Amino acid sequence: MKVFGIVIGVILVLVLVLGGWIWSGRGQLIDRSQGVDEKWSQVQNVYQRRFDLIPNLVASVDNFMQQQRTTLTEVISLRQRVLDLKGSAQDALQAQNPALLDSLSGQLSRQLNSYINVVVEQYPEIKGDQLYADLQTQLEGTENRITQERRAFNETVREYNTFRQKSLKAIVAGTIFGFPYEKQYFAAQAEAQTAPNVKELFEKK
Repeated sequence: MKVFGIVIGVILVLVLVLGGWIWSGRGQLIDRSQGVDEKWSQVQNVYQRRFDLIPNLVASVDNFMQQQRTTLTEVISLRQRVLDLKGSAQDALQAQNPALLDSLSGQLSRQLNSYINVVVEQYPEIKGDQLYADLQTQLEGTENRITQERRAFNETVREYNTFRQKSLKAIVAGTIFGFPYEKQYFAAQAEAQTAPNVKELFEKK
């Protein structure tokens, strides 16, 4: 009977130790998962800044063209495409889908480049408009912020994925508590990584 009690005691101690070990893994996974979420929120902030600036850029062009009392069909069409893509990209932000966001962001950049190309060719004097120049500067700064935040996000995802897949306690705790085995990186195609080069467009003769 005494031996039986010792065995039960040993089992209970092992269960408690194992439970504490697994719970510790859960805590570490929570910390890393929260870190990924925090970095994603920073990515959302800088992309949202970009999406908010684009309608201002479009509005400044519209205002300038109205002052010129001219209607440019191609500019109006391109403007609508830019604004439509902005809405889709914002949905991707809310869904926390880096791959979709990269794809839409690349499309948005290409459409914005086309839009500005047409405007600058048709209205070269717009390059001297102060509001337009200010927005150009803000867009360039936003693209730099996006690059930095994407890099920080990927580093945090790498830390989470490495811990989740290599640490025995993370493998056990992650399986028990349902933590994802892998979080998604930003891994854009080459054209999606190219920011709209507004400065070059403004410098065209």
